Parts: sequence; C-alpha cells; structure tokens
Amino acid sequence: MRETAPMESLGEAFADLKGTVLVVGAALLAAVVAVGVSLATRSTGPAGDVVAKTTNYRISMPRTLRAGRHTFAYTNKGSVPHELLVLRTDLAGNSLPTKADGNVDEESPLLHNVADSGNETAPGGSEAVPTKESLAPGHYVAVCNLPGHYHLGMWLNITVVP
Repeated sequence: MRETAPMESLGEAFADLKGTVLVVGAALLAAVVAVGVSLATRSTGPAGDVVAKTTNYRISMPRTLRAGRHTFAYTNKGSVPHELLVLRTDLAGNSLPTKADGNVDEESPLLHNVADSGNETAPGGSEAVPTKESLAPGHYVAVCNLPGHYHLGMWLNITVVP
C-alpha cells in the first residue's frame, strides 16, 4: 500500500521550488525584453529589402541578388563619410575605369549607374537607396567613390540572377 505525502511536505516542496521558478521567470522575461529591443532597433533603420553597410574601406552586402527592383537599406558604420554606388558593368570590381585622380570614372560608357546614395553619408548615417530601374541579370559592382576610397578596396562584385 502506498502512502501519500502530508500537505505540509507538499508545501515544503513548493517552497523549495519557489527560487527556481523565480529564476526561470526572470530569465524568460529578460529574453522577451531582449527580443523586443532587437525588433524596435531593427525597425528604426532605413527601409529596404537589401541590407548594405559600409565600414572603413569595406562594403558589406549580399553578393547575389535576384533580378528586379530593390531598395538598399544602407548604413555607414565607419568613422568617416562613405557612399554606396551600384554600377552595372562587365568589368571586375578592381578593374573599373578611373580618372586621373584615381576615383572611378562614373561617366565611362563601360559603367551604368543603377543606384546612388548621393555624395556622402556621415558616420552612423542611414538611408534607403532605391534602384533607378529594374536590375537585369548580370554583373554589377558596389563601390564607394569618395576620394581615395576605391583604391583602398571599397568595392564589391555582385551578381544579379533571374
């Protein structure tokens, strides 16, 4: 025959678990707050379907995109101004035509400008940069063309697929 535990023993067992329940509850609450903060921070950036970032002399974004119109959610994470310029070309990123000052010759007939953030984006700045047209399958290069930045390696080859 099995004996049942007296009510006092059950109360003591719950009291022993009380600390564990509080710790688990606090951890769960912290996780919910962290997710909320993450979503709130994420929604305050520029709107766009392609995340693009520049740091000092590096462009970070997907190297493959689908054909069609896009908006780059561009943020300058560097400590100096940068820009985001996307060019359609058959040339590799390190072989773009340059002017005498070493900057990319944006007027070259070998380059077709499809997206441009403008002259410069301040450190910490963000903006939505829409494509000027629907991107066709092919080769593109993202570049920062502020003085000297291209030669410091601020370019990225991109492939647009159907």
